[in-house]
Amino acid sequence: MKHLLFIIGDELLIHPNYKNYILQSYKAKFKELSDIKTLSKNDKNLPFLLENLIKEYDYITIFVDDENYATLAKVIATLNTDSLSLNEGILMPSKLLNSAKNSFLNEVQNCKINVLKSDVNEDLPELLGELSFDYGYFYLINIDKESATLLLETLTKSYDVWLQSSEILSTLILFKAYATQYGKIEAFINAVSKLFSQKIILQEPLEFIASKLIQKNLKISFAESCTAGLCASNLARISGVSQIFEGSLVTYSKRLKNEWLGISQAVLQNGGVYSEKCVYFMLKGVFKVSKTDFALAISGVASGSDEGTEAGSVYIGAMYKDGSFLQESLKLKGNRNFIREQAVLASFKLLLDLKPEVFFTN
Repeated sequence: MKHLLFIIGDELLIHPNYKNYILQSYKAKFKELSDIKTLSKNDKNLPFLLENLIKEYDYITIFVDDENYATLAKVIATLNTDSLSLNEGILMPSKLLNSAKNSFLNEVQNCKINVLKSDVNEDLPELLGELSFDYGYFYLINIDKESATLLLETLTKSYDVWLQSSEILSTLILFKAYATQYGKIEAFINAVSKLFSQKIILQEPLEFIASKLIQKNLKISFAESCTAGLCASNLARISGVSQIFEGSLVTYSKRLKNEWLGISQAVLQNGGVYSEKCVYFMLKGVFKVSKTDFALAISGVASGSDEGTEAGSVYIGAMYKDGSFLQESLKLKGNRNFIREQAVLASFKLLLDLKPEVFFTN
C-alpha cells in the first residue's frame, strides 16, 4: 500500500522539535517514513495537487496547522462532493470513516485521507486508520550484504519476494522485503528467521536490545566521551527503560576520566585517551560507580583532529559484570553527528556479540 506523509503550514515546518514529533509518531504507527511532502501554506493550486496525490497514493496522512486547516477541510469536502459540519468541536466533512478530537478519516476516490489539525503547543491528535503492509523489515548481523543476499535468493524465489538492502554498519545489514501478494511477507520473514537463527533482528536494534534487557531485568550503564551522552539519550527514547538504565558518565575531559572513572594519567597521556586501553579502563570505571550488568564505553574524535588522532577514529567497548568484554576500533566517515550516531549504534551492536545467549534466547 503506497502511503504519503504530508505536512502543511509554516508553524509546523519551522518548529524542529514538533516536526520530529510528527515524524516519530508517524513512523511508530506505520513502521516507516516512506514518501514525505511539505507545503508552507495553502494556495490556489491545492485542490489540483490533492487530486493528483489521491490518484498516486492509497493512503495520505496530512498534518496541518490551525491557519490552514479550514481551507484544507473545505478542499477535501469539495473533492468528495461533500459539505462541512461541526464534529468533535471543529468543522469536518460529513462523510467520514472515523473521527477523533482534531482528527478525521475519510475516503476520496479509493484513497483514504487522515487529516490532523495540529498545534505546536498541544499533543498530536490521534492517527486514524491502518495500512495493509506488503513489505517488512529485518536486520541481519555479522554477515556481509553480498553473502546474505546470496543465501536469501532461494527464499525470495519461493515466496515471490524481492529485497532492498542497506549496510547500516559493516556488520549490520537492513533488508526491506516486498511481496506481490498480501500475507507472503510474514511467511517469508518466518523462513528467514529459521535460516539465520541468531543473526536476525525484527525490530530496530536498540529497541530489540532494550526489550531483551527489560525482559531479563538486566541493567546497563555507559561511559561516553565523544558521543557526550548520546548512548543515554537514544536509549531513553524507548518506553520502559527506566527499570534497566542505571545512568551514563559523560567524561569528555581527561580530568573527569581520571577523577570519575579512575583512569591513570599514564594511560591518558600522549594520545592514550584515544585507545583501546583507555576504553577498557572506562568500562572498568563504570562498574566501580554503578550496580550494572552491562557497560558500554566510547572514546574518539568526531571532527577535526586531536593529539594525532584523526576525525572518525573511534574506540568502543562492551563489558559484562563477569569481566568478559569486547572492543573494536572504528574508522568512520561523515560529519560530526553522523559519526557519533554510528559509534553509538556500533557500541550497542557489540552487546549482541558479547552475550548472544542473552539476546537471542527467550
